[in-house]
Amino acid sequence: MRMNKFLGAALLAVASTSAVQAAPLLYSGSRGGFESNLSSHVSDGVESQAVGANALTPDVLQLTALGAGTTLTGSSKPYKGANDEDLLLTGLIKNSGSSGRYNTTAGGSKWWESALNFSISFGSGPVEAFGFNLIDYGDFNGALSLEILGAGNSVLATFSSLDAPADPASGSLQFFGVSDISASIYGVRFKISQADEDDVLAYDWLGFDDLMVGSRTANNVPEPGSLALVGISLLGLAAAGRKARR
Repeated sequence: MRMNKFLGAALLAVASTSAVQAAPLLYSGSRGGFESNLSSHVSDGVESQAVGANALTPDVLQLTALGAGTTLTGSSKPYKGANDEDLLLTGLIKNSGSSGRYNTTAGGSKWWESALNFSISFGSGPVEAFGFNLIDYGDFNGALSLEILGAGNSVLATFSSLDAPADPASGSLQFFGVSDISASIYGVRFKISQADEDDVLAYDWLGFDDLMVGSRTANNVPEPGSLALVGISLLGLAAAGRKARR
C-alpha cells in the first residue's frame, strides 16, 4: 500500500514537470540554431505559391510547402490615397525589392509582405515548432505580436511586441521561432500594431519569408525550473520513505 502511494506521488511529480515544459516557448536567434533542436522540419513558406507577382492576394493563400491544407489568411482595410482616391490595403506576395524588404530563400524570389494582421493555420494537424524570417522590422515603430493558437482557435500563449534589433535599419533580418513539446500548435496569429493606426500612408510594412514547421526531438534537456521540481519531488519522496520505516 505504501509503495502505491510513493508511485502515485512520483507520477504526480512527473506530470507536474511535463506541464511546466508544455508551454510554448519563443526563440530569437539564428535559424540554424532553432532547426538544430528539431528532429524534422519543412520550410519554403510562400515560395511555392502560384500567385501573380505584386498582385493583391486572395483572402486565403494555400501554403502547400508547409503541409496539406495549411493556409495564410490576410486582412484588408479601406483608406483614402494621397489624392483622396478609394484604395484597399492588404497583404502582398512580392518578388522584387521594396523599401528594405526582400527574399531570403536561396534560389527563391517571393516573400509575404504586410502592414496588417494575418494568421496561419496548419490544416494537416498541430505542429511542435514554427519559425520564420522577419525582414525590415523596427525602423518605422510598428510592433509585431504573436498569438499561438490551439484547437478551436484557443490562445495557448501570447508574445507581445517582439524585440526589434538594437539598431534597426531598413532591411534588417531576424529569425523567430516558437516550439511546444506537447505538439498542440494549430495556428499562429500575427498582430501588427502601428504607431498611428489612423495614418495608413505612414504604416510600417514588414516582410516574412522562409516559413517553416517542424517536430522537436524526443530527448530535450529539461529546463532548470523543471529540474528543480523533480529534485523537490524526490526529496519529498525520500522523506516520506524514512517516515514510513520508523
